[in-house]
Amino acid sequence: MKFYNRQQELSRLGEIAALAQQSSHLLVMAGRRRIGKTELIRQFAAGRNDVLYLFVSKKRTQALLEEFQDILAERLPLFKAATFRSFEGFFVSLFRIMKEKPQIIVLDEFQNFATVDPSVFTTLQNLWDREKDHITGAFVFIGSVHTLMKEIFEGSKEPLFGRATAQLNLEPLAPDAVAEILTDHGLRATAQLPFYDALFGGVPKYYFLADRYRLYGKAPGAIIRTLYTERDAPLQEEGRELLIEEFGKNYHLYFTILQVIAGGETQMARIADRAGVNVNSISKYLEELVSYYQVIERRVPVTETDPGKKIGRYYLKDQVLRFWFRYIFRNQSLIEIGDVESLTAKIIQDLPTLTGKSFESLVRGLLTRVNSEGRLPFRFSRIGGYWNRTGDIEIDIVAFNEDSGDVLWGECKLNGNKFSAADALRLKEKAAKVPWRKGSRRDNYALFSAGDLSAGRKEALRRAGLIPLDLRDLLEG
Repeated sequence: MKFYNRQQELSRLGEIAALAQQSSHLLVMAGRRRIGKTELIRQFAAGRNDVLYLFVSKKRTQALLEEFQDILAERLPLFKAATFRSFEGFFVSLFRIMKEKPQIIVLDEFQNFATVDPSVFTTLQNLWDREKDHITGAFVFIGSVHTLMKEIFEGSKEPLFGRATAQLNLEPLAPDAVAEILTDHGLRATAQLPFYDALFGGVPKYYFLADRYRLYGKAPGAIIRTLYTERDAPLQEEGRELLIEEFGKNYHLYFTILQVIAGGETQMARIADRAGVNVNSISKYLEELVSYYQVIERRVPVTETDPGKKIGRYYLKDQVLRFWFRYIFRNQSLIEIGDVESLTAKIIQDLPTLTGKSFESLVRGLLTRVNSEGRLPFRFSRIGGYWNRTGDIEIDIVAFNEDSGDVLWGECKLNGNKFSAADALRLKEKAAKVPWRKGSRRDNYALFSAGDLSAGRKEALRRAGLIPLDLRDLLEG
C-alpha cells in the first residue's frame, strides 16, 4: 500500500535534517501505535545515507547491544571490530561518529530503555550536555507509549527533561486522505467513508490490514468477522495491546470506565453509576484519562465560555478503541465461546448508531478544511456541538465567527433524503433557544448527509432555508 498524507511531517524532518548539518538536535517523535511513525522514518530515509535506524526491543542488555553492534558494523566499517559491553560505550561511539560528520540516529520505541536499562537516560543526559556543542546531526527518539515518553522528556525530575530541541506528534490521517485510500482500492469514497471512519478512524495500519486481508469491497459483516470476531482475528486483542502497558496494574478499572463511555454514557454521574465507581472518585480517573493518558476528551458546548462547568461530556478520542470497547471487550463471553455469528450480528445491528456518532466528528473535520477554502457563507473561528444542561436541546454542528456573529447550525444524518421540512423547522426552533449572542447574530442552517442527496431533496432543503451538503460536496467541493 502506498504512503499517504504525511507531507508536512516529511517536510519537518527535512528541515531538522538540514539544520543538523551545522548543529545538534534532539527530536522526540510520538504517536499511538499503528499511526505510522516507523513508516514515516522509512520514507524520510529513502535515498539518504546519513540515517541510522535502531529498534529498541525488550531484550536483555547484552543481546540488544550485540544487535546494535551488528547494525553499526554493517553500515560503518570502523565498527567491525568493536565490542560494546555497555550502553554507555555504545552511545559514546555514536557521539564520536557525530563529531566527524552529521548523522541522524533514530531509536524506535525509545521508551523500552526504561525496561531494558533505565541508566541509559542518565548516560544520554551526561553525553548530550557535554557534547551537544561539538557534534552535528540529530537524535530522533520515537515512542508509542504516551505516558512513558511524556515522563522521560517532560518529567521535571527525569534526566532528559528539557533536552528535546523539537517535538513531532503524529496525528491520524485527515478524512480526505482516508477517502483517497478508499478510492485507490476501487471504492466510492463518499459511500464508504462513514463506515471505514467509524471502524478505523485515520490510523494507517488498519487500512493496511484491510488491504492485506483483501477486505476492500467486502460486506461490513465480513470485514468485522475477519478483523475482530473470528478466532485469532488480528484486532481481537487490540485494546489490550494498545493500553495495558499505558495503564499498568490499574487497567481493569480504566477498561471498565472506557467500556461505559464507549457504550454511550457521556456524563460523569452516569459513567460513575454504570462503572460502579463512587461518584466522588470518578472525576480523578476521568481527569487522568483526559490529561495524562489522553485516551478520552472532555467536551463542552462550543458556545460555553467556562470550560470548567459541570455540563461537560466525555468521549473516546480513538475510533478503534471506541469500537473495541463497545463491542469486543463488552462481549467477552461470546468471544470465549467462539460465537462469531451472534457477536457479528450484534455489531451489525448497532453499527448505524456508532456510525452516526462518528459521522458528526467526520463532518467537523471536513468542515475545517472547507472553512479554510472559503466555501461556506462565512469563515468560522470555532466549531463543535451544543447541548443544554437538561439535554432536551442538542445540535450536532455549531460553527460561528466570534467577531461577526455569523453562526451555522447543522444536523448530521446518515441518510439526509429522509430529512423533511418539519425536521428543518425543529432545527431552527432549537437554535432559537440557544442564548449565544441572541438578537445580534446571523443564523445559517445546514443539513449534512453521509448518503448522496437527490437533486429534489437539495432543492426542498434550500426552500426550507437550509444549506444541503453531502459527502460529495464536502470532499469534492
